[in-house]
Amino acid sequence: MEKIYKNILLIAGTGQNVGKTLFASQVIAQYAILFPVISIKIAPHFHRLNPDAQIIEKGTDYSIIKELNANGNKDSQRFLNAGSKEVYYVQCMDNKLPLVFDKLMKLLPPDSPIICESGGLRQIMKPGIFLIINKKNNNQIKRQALIDKGLADKWIEFDEHKFDFDPKNLKFSKSGWTIQN
Repeated sequence: MEKIYKNILLIAGTGQNVGKTLFASQVIAQYAILFPVISIKIAPHFHRLNPDAQIIEKGTDYSIIKELNANGNKDSQRFLNAGSKEVYYVQCMDNKLPLVFDKLMKLLPPDSPIICESGGLRQIMKPGIFLIINKKNNNQIKRQALIDKGLADKWIEFDEHKFDFDPKNLKFSKSGWTIQN
């Protein structure tokens, strides 16, 4: 039985540039004034790390980095800029995701609101809320997004100007994330 992390709002997308980070940033901005929001960006591909990156842990096929620089346009920097108290950027191969996720969870307060952008994390855990973002008229939807569609609490369409779901309908409490209509 998969463990449920009610304090995690998980956001995946149907591809690149579909609005995931923008939506996550809107949720962060809304809740950062109420709670110490922690944000996580998990990517299965590796980028060269900034020399000023705070490396929390690094293996041959994974890295956990704490983002400290809000000046930039990387997704993790955008999360920090939106108001997150802490932001972690994780690079790891899919086969290392369970190990890296466990390591990361040990670093974080157990009941803090967490907003996580990851395409693969839903395969290994159940979040409080799982959202999938799609750009309208996208006909190149990732296969994994189609598989995960049945697991999603909400499929959200983005028309490059607005989402068909208002982030204000998300609520966080001691019980975790919920959707209010």
